Amino acid sequence: MTSDAIRERNRANAMKSTGPRTAAGKAIVAGNARRHGATSRPDPSAVDTWLGIILDKPDISPAELLPGDERGFRALVLAEAEARLARCEQALIDFEGEPLTVDAHFQERLKTAEEFRQYMKSLDMTSMERKFAQFALRNVELNIAAEISAHQGHHRLLGRYLSEARAARRRAFAAWHASMIENEERQVA
Repeated sequence: MTSDAIRERNRANAMKSTGPRTAAGKAIVAGNARRHGATSRPDPSAVDTWLGIILDKPDISPAELLPGDERGFRALVLAEAEARLARCEQALIDFEGEPLTVDAHFQERLKTAEEFRQYMKSLDMTSMERKFAQFALRNVELNIAAEISAHQGHHRLLGRYLSEARAARRRAFAAWHASMIENEERQVA
């Protein structure tokens, strides 16, 4: 295929997007990333606390929040990475605190579906009524399975955010450590 044909095909496929189209739908989706706070900017007070720990200063001055040297900048980046990592860890802990109640909810719904199945067997129904009831029951079970899958997908997403935060922290720590070594070498020379 030529690049023009590929471009046209891609545009045609993009028009079939299943994303939200209404303003209300777009507003709902816009809040998805903020629901758990794992991807939001770190809390300034948490950054201040981490910066104080990194620089070994209990009180951080505004000048240290606007560093003029490499060491200060690297310390600030590391403090932000630490605060973001802490937020991601907390979001995952909060989410993992919920599954017992959510899983119990799903289990209760599945139990109710099974009870309904047993109740259906005791009824005197025509073949068509029985097929319709079984179809409706199967739909309920599929909806429950989809809800469980979505719940597990959210857990995987938070896990990914946590992995990304850990990687950012490792990079920030390596850069800060390199700036510390470089600073010591300059002082020795």
